[in-house]
Amino acid sequence: MAQAEHKQVVSVDSAKFFKAITQYEEYPKFVEGCNGVQVERKGSGEARTTYKMNIMKDISYTLDHKESADQKKMEWSLVKSDTLKKNIGRWELTPLGEGKTEVKYAIEIEFNVPVPGFVLNQLVKSSIPSMIRSFEKRAKSIN
Repeated sequence: MAQAEHKQVVSVDSAKFFKAITQYEEYPKFVEGCNGVQVERKGSGEARTTYKMNIMKDISYTLDHKESADQKKMEWSLVKSDTLKKNIGRWELTPLGEGKTEVKYAIEIEFNVPVPGFVLNQLVKSSIPSMIRSFEKRAKSIN
């Protein structure tokens, strides 16, 4: 199992960043390794999303998302997967004014097959800053 938390300040408005993280169907356009997304909206602030990803190999998983635009927070939990045993996490956004936002990202992930902890931790921790930069770039393009 791997856990990671990361905090970073980005140069984009929190509302735009929130839109970028909740427009799941757009992920294949800018998230590295994301090959496809199928979104089922279950109601306001809720979505069930199936991802096709390449993380060391092709995998598929379905997450339930809880979105709060007012609180600038999105949380997810694993519903089913062909490869993952656990995938829970959250985004928390804090507006800092002047078009800046503090982004907090946390994830806990575990595969069904044994993966050495140090390998998994390095993979997760090293990919988060570049992923956040991808979302920042995407958010800047949102009108």
